[in-house]
Amino acid sequence: MDFKLAYIAPELILTIGGMLVLIIGLAMRNRMAAERVDILSPETASIAVLLAALASSIWLMAHVGQGKWQFGQIFAVDGFAIFFKVIALVSTILVILMSVDFFRKVSFHRGEYYALLVFATLAITTMAASADMIMIYLSLEFLSITSYILTGYLKHDLKSNEAALKFFLYGSIAAAAMIYGMSILYGLTGTTNLLEMHAKLISPVEPIPSTYLPLLFLAILLVMVGFGFKIAAVPFHQWAPDTYEGAPTPITAFLSVGSKAAGFAVLARVLSSGITAGSFHWTSFIAALSAASMTLGNLTAIPQLNIKRMLAYSSIAQAGYILVGVASMPFSEQYGLQSVLLYVFIYLFMNLGAFAVVTIISAKLGSDEIDDYSGLISRSPFAAASLAIFLLALAGIPPTAGILAKFYIFLAAINSGIDYLFWLAVIAIANTVISVYYYMNVARVMFFVKPKNSEPIRISRPLAFVLVITLTMTVVVLLYPQPFILIAHASTKMLGK
Repeated sequence: MDFKLAYIAPELILTIGGMLVLIIGLAMRNRMAAERVDILSPETASIAVLLAALASSIWLMAHVGQGKWQFGQIFAVDGFAIFFKVIALVSTILVILMSVDFFRKVSFHRGEYYALLVFATLAITTMAASADMIMIYLSLEFLSITSYILTGYLKHDLKSNEAALKFFLYGSIAAAAMIYGMSILYGLTGTTNLLEMHAKLISPVEPIPSTYLPLLFLAILLVMVGFGFKIAAVPFHQWAPDTYEGAPTPITAFLSVGSKAAGFAVLARVLSSGITAGSFHWTSFIAALSAASMTLGNLTAIPQLNIKRMLAYSSIAQAGYILVGVASMPFSEQYGLQSVLLYVFIYLFMNLGAFAVVTIISAKLGSDEIDDYSGLISRSPFAAASLAIFLLALAGIPPTAGILAKFYIFLAAINSGIDYLFWLAVIAIANTVISVYYYMNVARVMFFVKPKNSEPIRISRPLAFVLVITLTMTVVVLLYPQPFILIAHASTKMLGK
């Protein structure tokens, strides 16, 4: 076994760094002012840790070649895992910058908050690299536990408490179903390793007896409950609206991007390396989940009056779009997995940007109601214009990168040559048209409704920086897409098998 500490450097940095952030937070608790960020503070320490992990991930991307295995064939160091590690690290850095404003009104346990974000990122990086059912389960539970705590971080806020409790209850049921499915898979194949499981499922020498096929279907269905919960796909989405609304806004942003990316990373690896379409015909099941998620997410987003709930249902629909690419993976080798990676990458910036504006307005007005965005263009032109661009991107309208993401997803389905995937692409296009209605309704309120208050809204430097980064990427990826397409393509070629 070719074991090198450098191959697990991002995880080591996040583990040690997370503990250091915790210690700094405890040591400086009495010296930290709620409205001040010192050079040596949990914020700066956590960003330094994440930047170090990001640098080591980029170094690995350039040096691992076709991929390496660590700890047997349990931990993959390949382009696919590193791609999702970069997404997790970048999104957490932006969420930490969004959180600086959040602590202007909340002054307790800053060190613990940032340490939990670092540990949640660690869980995402290990999930992306996991090639064994036990490690997948442990990483997913680690991410879930840190997410439950962060969701209920506002311990004196009833909505935050309710959100955390509902998130925990739904998450516990999904985890129980998933571990039960994994145990059945182990019973049928005698292994928890994805590569060995794949070999067993397609073995012509000792095939799974046909009488066990219903049990295999049940096992895969139960495992999908856990993954469906993490990406908030229908019908495992019930936790999302209440959790998104009640959680602190920066944590809502983190759940909508980092947590969802982790779910898609592990789903794609399991379906590419373990339960492939050659061993079990799961694509029609994923296509059904995709159609249901897109349609229900978009239709239920229309009547929402709270912007965080609207974005929650929007994220359910967005999960449905990405599932189009997942369902196309076995039939569209050129575009299937590549479209998933490209969509997740673009979604990071357009969705985090939207939540950055929501964080600004929420901190100023103490409200997340869409009506309170009336006349925002006169109170904060930059915030209003930015939110309009992010919403255009989420709807898939040019000149934003959202259209590139959707184009590749549709291309993957049409290029597959499978009839029901072609019709899935038609459903996705119809849903894109529906989504324009509720996204543009927010723009209408911001631009054409008279403001209730004329007081200007100030944007802090960290949030302005987040807006500039997310806006730039949301536009640049469309104007100059080739490098990002090539990176996504190369990452799929380095998926360890």
